[in-house]
Amino acid sequence: MRSDLSILLNREHTNGQLANSSYAKVIETVLKSGVHADDRTGTGTESVSYVPSFYMLTGGSVPLISGKSVNLKPLLVELEWYLKGTGNIQFLKENGVKIWDAWADENGDLGPVYGKQWRRWNDTRIISHDEYLRKLELYCERGYKVEGYLGINENRVVLSREIDQLQSIVDKLRTNPTDRRILLNAWNVGELEDMRLPPCHFVFSLWSRELDFETRLTMATDIGLQHNRHGHESIYTQMLCLLGEQGGISEQTLDELGIPKRILNSCLVQRSVDTFVGMPFNIAGYGILTQFIAKITGHMAGAFVHFGFDVHLYDNHKEGVQELMEREAPAESDPIVIFPHEWAELDDFKWDGVQICGYTPLPWIKVPVAV
Repeated sequence: MRSDLSILLNREHTNGQLANSSYAKVIETVLKSGVHADDRTGTGTESVSYVPSFYMLTGGSVPLISGKSVNLKPLLVELEWYLKGTGNIQFLKENGVKIWDAWADENGDLGPVYGKQWRRWNDTRIISHDEYLRKLELYCERGYKVEGYLGINENRVVLSREIDQLQSIVDKLRTNPTDRRILLNAWNVGELEDMRLPPCHFVFSLWSRELDFETRLTMATDIGLQHNRHGHESIYTQMLCLLGEQGGISEQTLDELGIPKRILNSCLVQRSVDTFVGMPFNIAGYGILTQFIAKITGHMAGAFVHFGFDVHLYDNHKEGVQELMEREAPAESDPIVIFPHEWAELDDFKWDGVQICGYTPLPWIKVPVAV
């Protein structure tokens, strides 16, 4: 099977422009339909309920809004911190990131938040000694360890294990990618009271399907064009060279180059959405995470959906919102993410190894952060 150069894309709008438009529609929805309410912080909000927004990740795109600047270093450091699976902010402080300082205790602890649930979800159960003996092989296979015994005759066994949800996602995408249970959950009901701030973004789901040849080539071409635009050599730019030299390309050649055969889409569910300050961070961070997971599992990222429960604008953000809505986002801002070729596993992620190219936003708009 072959295809010719007519497969090259001619999009009317860039993914960067689409991201700005999707985000602006969320703000407009809150401004037009928001209901005023008090909130936990005492600031006051205008809020609406259950709002979806949609972002394209094709071509390596990242949903970074450009009407105001999103600070990339805290964004990337925070993402690596999540991947480390800790609830202590020491790593953030070592890298000069203070976005979680207001919630941490004197030891820098936030409790079992985000990354702790992503990588080290605690599963503890108490069972009878008889059940333990009957199902010993099963409990060992699932990674449980005996923590101790309870009861007058020590007839109850305490078992525990830690579950790496994110590694499980990677494993399933590699071995059973059409599984409909590929999701991450940070809402651990048994540990919410131990968290300094319960998770706002709490469910992350991924969806994988095999691509037909034409779509596979289209998506690979889009990535190749972006990589070529930013002077980055990759399997996708190699594919473009062959496509240009030969006037067409076979599916076998795509296989030989290592061009992925599958698309990866993702969705984030967020219970509380600080639309002006938090949401730009959230959509960009999970967009980058989707791209990273796609890379290490043999996928090309396609689309990202954000779904907010309580979507609000704080009263003390109104001036900033007004300034943002009066701005015209730069049309040339079309950010993509590039990872080192050798990154192949979750623990390879290092914030300073991530390249964000093509991001040319307008200046940051400073507003107070509700704590």
